[in-house]
Amino acid sequence: MDIVRGNMGWIEVIVGPMFSGKSEELIRRLRRAEIARQRVQIFKPMIDQRYAKNGIVSHSGLEIRSDLVHTALEVLDKVEARTEVVGIDEAQFLGEGLVEACTRLADMGKRVIVTGLDTDYLGRPFEPIPRLLAVAEEITKLLAICVRCGNPAVHTQRLVASEDLIVVGATGMYEARCRRCFEPQLAHERVEAEKTAAEKAKAAAG
Repeated sequence: MDIVRGNMGWIEVIVGPMFSGKSEELIRRLRRAEIARQRVQIFKPMIDQRYAKNGIVSHSGLEIRSDLVHTALEVLDKVEARTEVVGIDEAQFLGEGLVEACTRLADMGKRVIVTGLDTDYLGRPFEPIPRLLAVAEEITKLLAICVRCGNPAVHTQRLVASEDLIVVGATGMYEARCRRCFEPQLAHERVEAEKTAAEKAKAAAG
């Protein structure tokens, strides 16, 4: 981003499906800021401790230390006045205050770099990320590789039987799929299959 001069803040958002390299790109940008001797603070949701408790870890193994928060507004309380760059990973888990928190940080003159899923397991917009895109200065949309056919993948396919909006997981629970191979009802079908199997088992036992 070359247009910003002086003490002006802005928001960068990195979106895409799982396995598209969002966390890796976030780590790359934050490390460049550290090399430039900028003061950096990094946050991730308390709910996401798949690979490390106090660090952001990409699927490829890159890691950078981070602080855990429950909500986006908690980030505001923890950001220090002298911090110049704020990184937030997996921001879709941080609630409705995300847009307000990022906007306030940018208004304070900070560079805010955020990653998140822009669609959920059904392919629907994953709020509040779409609203954050509307106020961001820079948007990067990354694509993964479809595990079925090798085409560019924009969807996150849920493989486990659950209809909850948030189910934290990685390989084995989710995979990247292209538009053609995406099956949004797969999780629902597996829930129904498990219910049917349980009912049959109960009837047989009775």
